[in-house]
Amino acid sequence: MDQPDAGHLMRYAQVFAASGLRLLPLQGGPGVLPGGGPGPDPGGGGGPVGNRNAILWGACPVNLSGSDFEAMNAQFGPLTIRRSYQPAAAGMPASWAACNAGVDVGVRASAWSGKPTMSSVANGSLDGQILAFLRSIPPTHLAWVTIWHEPDGKIKDGVFSLATYKAGFARFCQLTQQVKTEGWPHLYTFQCVTTWAGTNPSPGTTYADMWPGDGLVDCYGLDGYSHVGSGESLWGPGVAFARSKGIPWCVPEIGYGNTGSQDVSWLNDQVTYLTSTAAGGHSKAAFACWFNTAGPISNPTPGSNTAWITAAKAASAAYYTDYTQFVL
Repeated sequence: MDQPDAGHLMRYAQVFAASGLRLLPLQGGPGVLPGGGPGPDPGGGGGPVGNRNAILWGACPVNLSGSDFEAMNAQFGPLTIRRSYQPAAAGMPASWAACNAGVDVGVRASAWSGKPTMSSVANGSLDGQILAFLRSIPPTHLAWVTIWHEPDGKIKDGVFSLATYKAGFARFCQLTQQVKTEGWPHLYTFQCVTTWAGTNPSPGTTYADMWPGDGLVDCYGLDGYSHVGSGESLWGPGVAFARSKGIPWCVPEIGYGNTGSQDVSWLNDQVTYLTSTAAGGHSKAAFACWFNTAGPISNPTPGSNTAWITAAKAASAAYYTDYTQFVL
């Protein structure tokens, strides 16, 4: 089993517990803002309302209902965002409370994706349902929403065409932006694509091909795994695209692939990259969720690996921020 390297242990020898917007050392002592350090972001992620230097750490758990999330929070938290989705068979949920992100309200931020029939979204026949769903989100709740995450794979598999995807996703984003102007300031759209589409682009599923149009997407989401790369080689193409559109970036899924690096240094390197790489006026990735479930090409991260758990917990503590203080 991989073990944390000496440099990592030195950096995070101090273990913290969350307390409001500060962290209290478990062995006693004065509260400190997480992260520390000089400059305009002394808290390394915390700070006053209006701070654009925060990253929210979270997870995509096994159970769609989120019933296993609190156990993960205790194991490698404090976690401030949960990644969830609706299966295609569920269609468009009747309300936020009825969807798989409903349990997040008042507890943590949400990164949610749905799978309504894309042709029906594109032709406008689901406009009423989508608007009702979005307006049912509590206006004070911090939520990122999207539909049909990782569309590059769906397009290649023939689930829908590129044209249908772009029309449907653009319409969903337009409706979300409309609701946002009605008094939902904490509601954001995100497009969720794979890093593979950037590192190994193919005609019809490049980042530019799948883009729905400027002014519709608030945050650019990249799902990345160790078998694809690390640091700049993994995230760089997507970050560059986000910068070209003037928007921040985020990581709805991050984890270890079944092949490629299995060393904890990979996890630590990604934490460093995500917390130091700016786009769209935000100094870090806006959020990152460990994919803590078994996938067809991935391992649960951090799963039951002691070294991975230790590293993930260290990142949560070092960059903790109260999700209610987050500003994109």
